[in-house]
Amino acid sequence: MELGLILERELTTLRPPGGTITDVHVCQHDTGKWHINVRVSWRGTTLHHIGLYDKKRIRLYKKASSAIRHIVIGYGYEGTIAVHPCAGVRDEASF
Repeated sequence: MELGLILERELTTLRPPGGTITDVHVCQHDTGKWHINVRVSWRGTTLHHIGLYDKKRIRLYKKASSAIRHIVIGYGYEGTIAVHPCAGVRDEASF
């Protein structure tokens, strides 16, 4: 799924006043790596891939737990996080 890109700095230091993260999904690539998709209140209702802080490249994680930790601690998100593993990838180390 190709989505628009939102840089991580927009979620942390450049978030507009009153702006909230409304929806979070942690998704697995067929390579076993994980990425985060978010829906934010100031960008409409579409999902966005999270890019690196200052580079237009999707931020990837080796483990789902690392991505979830980053969402909770780094972004201050307290809602439900949907986790979508890739069908056929059964690497226990990636969780």
